[in-house]
Amino acid sequence: VFRMLRSRSALLLHRLCTIPSTSSSVSSHSLPTVKPLEDELPTPAQPRPFSGPSFRVPVSKKRAPRKELGIIVTDDNLQQWVKMEPRGLASSYLQLSKSKLTMFITTTAVAGYMMGPGSIDYFALAACTGGTFLLSSAANACNQLLEAPYDAQMKRTQSRVLVVHRFSPLHAFSFAGVSTLTGTALLLQFTNPMTAALGLLNLFLYAGVYTPMKRTTIACTWAGAVVGAIPPLMGYAAAAGTLDTAALTLAAILYSWQFPHFNGLSWNLRGDYSKAGYRVMCVTDEALCRRTSIRHALSLVGLCSIAAPLTDLTTMTFAVDSLPLNAALVYLSWKFYRAPDAKNSRQLFFFSLLYLPLIMVLMVISNGGRNKEEKARKDGRTAAAIDGPLATD
Repeated sequence: VFRMLRSRSALLLHRLCTIPSTSSSVSSHSLPTVKPLEDELPTPAQPRPFSGPSFRVPVSKKRAPRKELGIIVTDDNLQQWVKMEPRGLASSYLQLSKSKLTMFITTTAVAGYMMGPGSIDYFALAACTGGTFLLSSAANACNQLLEAPYDAQMKRTQSRVLVVHRFSPLHAFSFAGVSTLTGTALLLQFTNPMTAALGLLNLFLYAGVYTPMKRTTIACTWAGAVVGAIPPLMGYAAAAGTLDTAALTLAAILYSWQFPHFNGLSWNLRGDYSKAGYRVMCVTDEALCRRTSIRHALSLVGLCSIAAPLTDLTTMTFAVDSLPLNAALVYLSWKFYRAPDAKNSRQLFFFSLLYLPLIMVLMVISNGGRNKEEKARKDGRTAAAIDGPLATD
């Protein structure tokens, strides 16, 4: 009994003297689960107040519209560069050759042939016409090959065949090469080497000189005027086999005509030309553009009424017959110079399209009997007509 009382008293003394431990050795079920109070929770860091100007950012569930950049983005399918369909192929070739411009240039070559001395060889005239057409087509195809990236930026040229990938560059280059070889062969075989050399020179000047100059210097307009003056020289050389002062006068008339014609055309397109980076007169120097138009319109009066008869290109009848057309061109150029607006520039351009065919028709009419062979035949027919009745009497 004594031992039992002593062990129980020792156990009771041990429990009274023991301090509860908060170490990790205490089991989790011995601690009470009490929910912490709200003021005992850690408070998050408060953001600093914004001291700048207050504004509201509009929030919309709708997606903002995509900004239009005005860039043509076509399907990048490579099959478009090589797949050719027979339907519409001929019209695409005509577009690649700029058929309207090419026909206009060919007409000036035909007029040059008609103005040449000697009798008309219709077979040589057909060869000159075909060769000029083919070489002009090749030059225009090369021009579009070089300017396709810039044509895509202009409204007037955005639908060209190379811009819309109707032709591949290799296809267009092949067309230009075949046209060059065929046209040169026609001129060499059926006219003379001088005509073929002038055709190749014109191709080089248009594609290799004038086209790159359009993006570098204002002198491109003068280079383009030289290009426009060579086709009538080709026709004249095909008929005469040589060039003389009369041929140079004919080329000078075509050279001066280029300025009122092109300046009237380009004036309303100067925004597009500027966007594409072309340094033509209407973009870089508007005053010079207007002065040049009236200056060359006045020079056409002297070329037609003075130089043409003096060089035996035409008779004196042409000097008088051409005055109304030249007076109208001077008047429209003067209006464009005084008030360079869209209406006056458009009137000048459209009249220049009418002026050139009419002036060439008057040249051909007045050219009858100009050269020595025709004069001899005409004098022989006149003498026979006079001697005939006398011999009968």
